[in-house]
Amino acid sequence: MHMNKTMSLPPSRNPVDAGTLHGLSALVLWLAASALLVTPAALRAQTGSSESSATARKLENVIVTGTRLRTDISDGAYGLTAIGRQELELSGQRFLGEFLQQAPFMAGSPLNTSTGARGEGGGLSRGIASVELRGLGPERTLVLINGRRMVPGGGGGSGIVDLNMLPMVMVERVEIFKSGASVEYGADAVAGVVNIITREQTDGLAVNLQGTSTRRGDGEAAQLSLAYGQQRDRWQFMLGAEYVDQQSVGKGDRSFSERRLTFTGPDNTPTFDGSSAPPQGRFNTGLGNLTLIDGADGDSLSDFRPWIGDNTAPDTDRYNFNPFEDLQQPSERLSLFAQGRYSVTAAFNVFAETLYHQRDSRTRLAPLPFFTNREEDVDVSADNLFNPFGERLTDVRRRLIEGGPRDFVQDNEAWRFVLGADGTVKGWFWDVSLNRGRNTIDQRQTGDLLDSRLRTALGPSFRDSSGNAVCGTPAAPIADCVPLNLFGGAGSITSEMLAYAGTDLRDSGFNEQTVASANLAGDLFALPAGALQVAVGFEYREEKAADIPDPQTVRGNTSGSARAITRGSFDSNEAYLEVGIPLLTDAPWVQSVSMDLGTRWVDFSNFGTEVVSEAGLYWSVNESVRLRGAWSEAFRAPNVGELFGGFSQANPIVLDPCADFSRLTSVQIDRCVAQGVPADGSFAQSGEETPELSGGNRNLSPEQAEVRTLGVTWTPQSVSEFQLSLDYYDMEIDAGIASLGANTILEQCLATGAEAFCGRINRELGGRIVDVQAQLQNLATETARGLDLDAQYRHAGFGGSFSHRLMISHVLDRELVAFPGAAPFAGAGGFDRDNFGAIPEWQGNYRLDWRAGSWTVGYEAQWIGALEESGGEVFPGTVNRISDVVYHDVTVGYALPTRTSLVFGIDNLLDDQPPLFVNADEGNTDVSTYRLLGTTFWLRLTQRLL
Repeated sequence: MHMNKTMSLPPSRNPVDAGTLHGLSALVLWLAASALLVTPAALRAQTGSSESSATARKLENVIVTGTRLRTDISDGAYGLTAIGRQELELSGQRFLGEFLQQAPFMAGSPLNTSTGARGEGGGLSRGIASVELRGLGPERTLVLINGRRMVPGGGGGSGIVDLNMLPMVMVERVEIFKSGASVEYGADAVAGVVNIITREQTDGLAVNLQGTSTRRGDGEAAQLSLAYGQQRDRWQFMLGAEYVDQQSVGKGDRSFSERRLTFTGPDNTPTFDGSSAPPQGRFNTGLGNLTLIDGADGDSLSDFRPWIGDNTAPDTDRYNFNPFEDLQQPSERLSLFAQGRYSVTAAFNVFAETLYHQRDSRTRLAPLPFFTNREEDVDVSADNLFNPFGERLTDVRRRLIEGGPRDFVQDNEAWRFVLGADGTVKGWFWDVSLNRGRNTIDQRQTGDLLDSRLRTALGPSFRDSSGNAVCGTPAAPIADCVPLNLFGGAGSITSEMLAYAGTDLRDSGFNEQTVASANLAGDLFALPAGALQVAVGFEYREEKAADIPDPQTVRGNTSGSARAITRGSFDSNEAYLEVGIPLLTDAPWVQSVSMDLGTRWVDFSNFGTEVVSEAGLYWSVNESVRLRGAWSEAFRAPNVGELFGGFSQANPIVLDPCADFSRLTSVQIDRCVAQGVPADGSFAQSGEETPELSGGNRNLSPEQAEVRTLGVTWTPQSVSEFQLSLDYYDMEIDAGIASLGANTILEQCLATGAEAFCGRINRELGGRIVDVQAQLQNLATETARGLDLDAQYRHAGFGGSFSHRLMISHVLDRELVAFPGAAPFAGAGGFDRDNFGAIPEWQGNYRLDWRAGSWTVGYEAQWIGALEESGGEVFPGTVNRISDVVYHDVTVGYALPTRTSLVFGIDNLLDDQPPLFVNADEGNTDVSTYRLLGTTFWLRLTQRLL
């Protein structure tokens, strides 16, 4: 594809041109690098968990995310990023998920509370927050709490963890292991692991109050949290509680989203893109497409005029539905987390964790756009009382403004408990635990319609002797039916009409997880270079889930697509072995060399046995330079939704290639005949809308991945407070789980003759397509390659101490091959809603903090590199180029002698507006990548009471 056109974007409220953005990005990074490399040092360098890596290497019996070994043997063997409590507190973020989404190594289209109802994740997953390492999908990033699995949130069978369930006040640090970790943790750790470490040690009670509002006076949020803990010689206990009330912001409240936009012409001119279903209606009649004249009552033909459907026309009849819809979802959340530990003896401890989460949220859509041609056997009778055209109408479009906006109200409840014991016996550490969790969700949807009642309400009708509208005919009236008036414009549909034809829907679902594990780690025997370290363990895991649509949805009796019930479960028995081998020590150019080897065996109840292995090499050249390299196999097991997902039907426009033998080769004709198409070429396609059945596939197998990493950590002795890590990753995923559309399946059947395609086409005698089975398959191949840089530095200055952190990620390659032989989709530096989301080639964060006495001042810059959007609504052969975006955040804090502290923050200081993407959400931008609300102010008060 030749990308040789550049669009011009409309100015935002606070425009920053491309040159300014590029210059600002360069300036920020130059200042960060200068501060890291030039400023004199006086204080000790710290990691995100407030511990230097040098100190961490000297600690005994510590767990590091990415290995089960309990010594320093694998320190630095893989790419690991730690984000500490100080960074979390100074961010002002209410939710952990949305904080992590801003990290430069996250990409794609993760879910968050700003994702509209049309965003990824669908129905019951609205309102949750997920993360995607490398933009490889949230299902390929394993989320742990204290090294143990977390029950999925959102819709039943989704397999996606909601990171917003955990109270932020209980998070001590987050460790992100950016490599395959299936040996250590089992399935799903393909892109890596996000391990949330909770706070364990505190004495007393601390209460936090935080309020948030935007520069425009909306988007208010209130947060109340408390942390209470006690610590004694043999026991410790900690409780965290958090309540968050977040208000909605509408798309109509921001200039960039107040109208849905598209592009027109080769210059990609932004143009209003409204709906063809306005309150005045659009009626496809024998006289053409007509609409109601403003102020007319729709009783006669003279009340109608030709429909103006041109988006560019100043008097277009297309409807702007955006002002009705949410940009930020309103929600109320209550989260509780408690944990405790009791030491029975020096070798035996018991521990427990409990999590409870309650979320009430709402997603709002515009009033229902009703299309008769999208419903089964629904049209307007020529004898309908309100039909002024005297003919049967099969294509009537009407916005049911009288019903108000459609609300999707979610009630989500989750709990999780862990009960376990651990200890150390003769240098060997052991632990056993039982982890059980359940997430349930109930969703109520307003403003839908029932097809069965539409057929009678839009069928023949008349007025009886009392002047009442009655369904049916005088000879055969239909009792308890109210005729529906689609022709009178806004206000012509009465509450009685809506009560008869309309309905509310209720969906429900759950996810349930049980994990039992046992682990043992310690020194096996001594070698010349040190002790041989071993870790072994066993794990049993069971996953259950269900997604239960409303019975009317299951029957296909609503305005939406039919959807069947999803219900299923699977379990696994797993065992692993990890060995740390010291190879060499105290030799020329060698301080130490160690190897880490591991393997895991997994026996699944429904798709057999998996065995994965890994190898890592760690070379400490001297106190300043450490090198590492690793190779690992990883896998992702299909989740319950992918395995047992109920079928849903869509009816896309499909051009059957077997309907015209003149365009086919003899081999392709034979393949058509093999499907049941008449050999004489007499088959002709009668309609282009073709049933496409999508859903789960019980025959899926796990995805397979191979991950290679190389890295270096530099801690110069001359500037010992400085540390820089650089890592390279190369990931390849095979047998990726994906679905193909009906058109692709038909085309590939003729091109390849493979059963994987032809076997999914069902035809009746005579050749007509009955349906195309478009359920999930193991077909895709994906690759991801790139570099991560993490530099940290602390030094004295201006009567206090400075701390710097610079993180940059660069994507070298991101590619998807949907099925064998398909042309690859390239994702690096692009936005592709269907395949990748946003994958900037460059992303970076820089944070600077200064502390002196009672004062704290902070600054952070988030850099999102340039992107290109093509295809879809972008003019063919051109691209929509999006310039770099840099967000600037500042904080200032003060601690009072009364054990009170105040922190004030301004996020998005320059009020940068998100860029225009026409293939993204109806809000005209990528809501997963960019900040939507503009400049935001927040104030936090913390009071220690005990």
